[in-house]
Amino acid sequence: MHLKNITLELSSKPFFDDSEDTMRAVCQHLFRQWLPLLETADQVSVLLWLADGSEILEYTGDLNQTFEWAYWIGLANPAPRDHDLPLNHRAHRNIHLYPQKYRPDVTPRTYGWLKRLTAVIRETGKSITGKPIRVGETFDNGPEFAISPFKYQRHREIALAHTAYPNSFVTCNAILHADPQPYAAFPQGIPEGTTLGHFLGRQFHAFARDLGFDYIWLSNGMGFGMETWGITGSLFDKHQFYPEKADQATAEMLRFWHDFTAACPGMTIETRGSNLSAGVEISTDAAPLRELYAQNTIVPPVNSPWAALNFNTGLEIAAWMSHVAELPGDIFPFRFYTHDPWWLNSPWLDRYGRQPWDIFLPLSICRVTADGTVQTPNSIAFLSADDSLGRLPDQVPREVIPHLFEAFDNAPDAPGPLVWVYPFDEYSELVRGHDRHPDLVFNEDFFLGETIQCGTPLNTVISTGNFRRLAASGNTCLDASILIIPITATANPANWVAITTLLDRGVKAIFYGTLRLAPPELLALLGLRRARAITGPVTITSSLPADTFEQGQPARHLHVLPQFMGGGLEATATSAAQVCVHARQGNLRRVVASRSRNGQVAFLQALLPANPNVSPSRHFDTLPPDQSFPAPNLMRHLLADFGWRLHFQAWKPNTILPRINISRHQNAFRFALLARDTTAAITISTPYGAPILDEMETMVEHDAAIWHPDKCWHADCRCFIKQQARTVIGCKILWPYTPGYTGRRLYTGLKNADVRFFPPPGFDDTFEAVVTEAHFTHPNQTIGLPATPPVWENTPAGPCALYPNVTGNIAVTW
Repeated sequence: MHLKNITLELSSKPFFDDSEDTMRAVCQHLFRQWLPLLETADQVSVLLWLADGSEILEYTGDLNQTFEWAYWIGLANPAPRDHDLPLNHRAHRNIHLYPQKYRPDVTPRTYGWLKRLTAVIRETGKSITGKPIRVGETFDNGPEFAISPFKYQRHREIALAHTAYPNSFVTCNAILHADPQPYAAFPQGIPEGTTLGHFLGRQFHAFARDLGFDYIWLSNGMGFGMETWGITGSLFDKHQFYPEKADQATAEMLRFWHDFTAACPGMTIETRGSNLSAGVEISTDAAPLRELYAQNTIVPPVNSPWAALNFNTGLEIAAWMSHVAELPGDIFPFRFYTHDPWWLNSPWLDRYGRQPWDIFLPLSICRVTADGTVQTPNSIAFLSADDSLGRLPDQVPREVIPHLFEAFDNAPDAPGPLVWVYPFDEYSELVRGHDRHPDLVFNEDFFLGETIQCGTPLNTVISTGNFRRLAASGNTCLDASILIIPITATANPANWVAITTLLDRGVKAIFYGTLRLAPPELLALLGLRRARAITGPVTITSSLPADTFEQGQPARHLHVLPQFMGGGLEATATSAAQVCVHARQGNLRRVVASRSRNGQVAFLQALLPANPNVSPSRHFDTLPPDQSFPAPNLMRHLLADFGWRLHFQAWKPNTILPRINISRHQNAFRFALLARDTTAAITISTPYGAPILDEMETMVEHDAAIWHPDKCWHADCRCFIKQQARTVIGCKILWPYTPGYTGRRLYTGLKNADVRFFPPPGFDDTFEAVVTEAHFTHPNQTIGLPATPPVWENTPAGPCALYPNVTGNIAVTW
């Protein structure tokens, strides 16, 4: 494990007083408790959550000046109240309305204290870790963390977004009114019409110079849109898109970035992003990601911490993959939510329940470059090292660090079974080019996140730019994968050439979205035609193998809202298509999913279980599976036609189903899983047979494994079984025993089984297997038995040893 950077995020709360002795004691504790991990990094960063960034805005250059800091539990700037309730009223327990100080004796601090703190952090960190130490500052655009007279009293004109309550969030396009008060970079006051980007940039330049900061973190979507906590934005109000507004929206955001970077040149800017995917940011707010990446303005957004709050791992993974399909530099950042210094929760201990699913699921993803190199995260940040009471519990790093070592040491080194071909540049063109279709961008990106949330095991992404170069080079690294391709990507003729290059080699693909921009070549390939789009209520009929439930069935009807679903259903079939899912409205019938080209390619309409009663909230209004057909499940169901069968057995249709990722490492298949409801069972088969996970007993029948998962799984699989009989197959890791060997596996309970084993690379000389019906528990019991020669298969997924028709046990050694 080797990382470019590790960031420890820290609030001011652990510093119970302003003395230098306390500074040093806290910093020593901080660096020592994370030291086993810090030793793997080239550099260590400490990102200070001092307040909410208002300490930058308020700074005058006087080190004796005091500033408000984040000493609150709850919403430091709550919505205005008509009246206050008595102190003994239960409502006072609501910290969204009535924040409380974490200690009764807290008071504002001086900038001189802060200057000494950054120096102590560097000195202490360097002495303990031996690494270069960076210190970062945060700017948050919301009302959560510290009292801000600047944002909510003197300059309310910059809080233009209504995210938490009316005029609660600062937007990047804000313009300041004149202000005679002196500031560090504006000693004569703020002139009327000063852009927020210019003011914040100049203030941070002075702040960083005087107080010892190396970089800034822009939080909660700052610079990525005007409404960064939801699907609404400058271009979308949940009822319709306004593509004509895209140019102005982009220009305003680019002005912010230009003004900010010009005012503090050379400063590293790290970003949180909006919690949503790149496509949603681009389609709803015209976010200028293409320009920001091309100009290397920012470090790309991290994975969102919201999965700990709403358990939407599909959104987290899709959003992160969309943001790293291209990289503006060489930093690929991962962030983990250990503590929260504001809202009296410590996610590792409570929200996650000490289950590492939000480590193993996101760290199973990878991106593919133009030369076929697989890249994985190379930077970690922890929000945060301290909790809401200013404590730094040793329990958390002691428990979290081993999981991180395991995840990074077993990171993907090859593309996974599914690869998302992501149109990073094309999405900007579709929103701001001459032919604008922001609704299609939204539909494809939001749908893909929902499919992952519904169990589609997608872990690999490649941008269309890298995909074109990879295809042109003849590289075959994607040949074992199923390509997941948004239909709008096929409208680019260069992309279509690359796609057909791989299809002609036999690579399989699922095209998802709507047909509005589908080129004639794609329509011919899919065996589809376009007809009049239908919207409104439809009835869905599917012949695909599906999930099963003990009580009730999913709804068969779905309401097609054109603003969320790319305009409506317009696909009809020719004789070249095999329709497996269709929608009916009266006498009209439209294709929802189909196969063609002898099962090599498939089409899937990107439908969402939308509530027809659109609420005024900023969120997508979804209906549960017993009220609206769960269309995102169809992506997972379609995989059965490509040899990847992944179905769930649950109590009721509304049971929360497992989320799975499958990655590759050293020729093994690595499964990461979150089961929100551990009563749901999983039936899984692959093109190679039923996967038999290490150190597990697995019921196998009809070439499929039946799993009863715990809350979180992360396990390797090298062995796959094709067997009709129903037996329990066990896998036991044995010790090497004989010098020169490194690994042994024992598989038991086989009955007329075809066994496929994917050995680790580099062990051709020592790899062998013994097939026997005899029971044994010690490696020396196999030494006197003859080795069974394998039938070697050079599969697209890697070399595989086949042992046909095995009954009893097989011991594999390398």
